[in-house]
Amino acid sequence: MIKLLMLGDSLVEWGNWSKHLPGVLVINRGIAGEMTEELAARLTDEMEDCPDPDAVLVQSGTNNLLMGYMFVPAIFSTMMQRMRLFYPRIPLILCSLMPIPAAPAHEIAQINRELEHVASSIDNCVFLDLVPPFHEQCLPITHPGFLADQVHLSTRGYQVWGKTIALCLEQLFPGRG
Repeated sequence: MIKLLMLGDSLVEWGNWSKHLPGVLVINRGIAGEMTEELAARLTDEMEDCPDPDAVLVQSGTNNLLMGYMFVPAIFSTMMQRMRLFYPRIPLILCSLMPIPAAPAHEIAQINRELEHVASSIDNCVFLDLVPPFHEQCLPITHPGFLADQVHLSTRGYQVWGKTIALCLEQLFPGRG
């Protein structure tokens, strides 16, 4: 069984990961309402509390975006370097921002380009682009990926995200899971 440490905000915290990632032991360390700099502040404690995951997935920045703070990639750059030092060999998975309807698409795209660059600068770090699967598998009327608040994930949104994570883990850990 793959042991996955998931760090982030409410999108991580509120996921029913045993349902959406069967066969994966998820250590859910999401905190609703958290900004990326707050995650950075608790990062050392989180890593010390979970010293032996098989992989770490990070999803953060939505709250920053909604508050107009576009400096998320700079924070991620130092966070990912710190994670690489603490976990020198395991895969790190950096999730893009999701295409939330509550934020301008061009701002999401700008931050995601910068996050992809951050991931490419860290050894054994995967950038998990969530925009294409959400655009392909979520339809606003019949299969919405987001709740009425246009930020939080619907059941369909969690299904799409879980499937995308599962595919990533299959590529990182062939035959495990």
